[in-house]
Amino acid sequence: MKKIAFITMAAFLLFAACKKEPETTPQPEPDPTPTFSLAGTSWVGTYDDNYMGYPVTLTWNLEFLTDSTGTLHLDIVIAATPQPSVDNNFTYTFDGTEICTYGSENMSDSSQFTYDSVTHTISTKMFVGDGNVTLGGFTVLYPVGQEQYVFPVNTTWKAEQQLTVSDTLMPVEWGLDFWEYGWGGQINYCAGSTCASTSFLWQYDSTTHSGSVLINGTRHPFTYNPIADLLTLDYNTQLHGSTVNIGGTLQFRRKDSMKKTCRSSPNDPIFPTYQSSFHLL
Repeated sequence: MKKIAFITMAAFLLFAACKKEPETTPQPEPDPTPTFSLAGTSWVGTYDDNYMGYPVTLTWNLEFLTDSTGTLHLDIVIAATPQPSVDNNFTYTFDGTEICTYGSENMSDSSQFTYDSVTHTISTKMFVGDGNVTLGGFTVLYPVGQEQYVFPVNTTWKAEQQLTVSDTLMPVEWGLDFWEYGWGGQINYCAGSTCASTSFLWQYDSTTHSGSVLINGTRHPFTYNPIADLLTLDYNTQLHGSTVNIGGTLQFRRKDSMKKTCRSSPNDPIFPTYQSSFHLL
C-alpha cells in the first residue's frame, strides 16, 4: 500500500486578529450592562480538510477557565492517523459579542472570536500550518455536548442480499458505519458462519448527495436519497476464504437514527502511524 509522504510541520496557529480601537477622547463610561459570562464553559468545533488527497479533521476545543483566562486544544487526524495534539494558554476579554485573546506565544498577538447570543455559538477563521501547508478555515464552535454533526458522520446502515450459491439461496447481511471524516468508517458482512469487515476512508458532497468510500486503494461510489433516507453503494468483493462473489449495487437503510457515542477501532489500521507531526514554534 502506498504510504503517505507526510512532512514534519513546525506549526503555527492563525486566527482573525482583533480590531484595534481608534484613539478617541475619553468619555464618561456608561453603567455596565450585564453580559453572558464565558467562565467555566467549554466549546468544540471541527473543520474537514484534505492533505495530499487524504481526509483531515481538525477538532478545536476552546475552554474558558475564568473571566480572563482560557485554553485552546487542537486535535488533528490525517487519513485515520491521529497526530500529536496542540495546546495553548491565553488571556482574553469579552464584551458580550467579541472575544479577544492575548498572550499566547503560539498564536498571533491577538485573536478575535465572535460570540452569537442567538445561536449560542463561537466562530472565527482558524488555521494551522508551517508557512508551506495550511489547514483549516471558518469554524463554528458549539457548547460541548451540543456538537453539530454533518451527514453522514456517525451514522450506521444495513442492507440485505440474497445470493444463489450451488443452487442454494444464501442470505448476506451488510453493515456500513461512517465515523468522523478523518477517521473513516467500516463495511462488514455476514454470510452464514462467515463474517468479515474492512475499514475505509470516505468523501461526501452534500450538494450532489454523492460520495465514495476508499477500500484497499479502490474508490466505490455511493449516492444518498434524502427523501427515502436510502444510501446506494456499488461494492463488490469475494466471500472470505472462497471465490464466491458478493456485493453489487447495495441499498442501505439507516440502522440507527441515534448518534454513535463510541467507535470500534478496526483490527488492522488502514495506514501505519507516522512520527511526523505538527509542532508549535
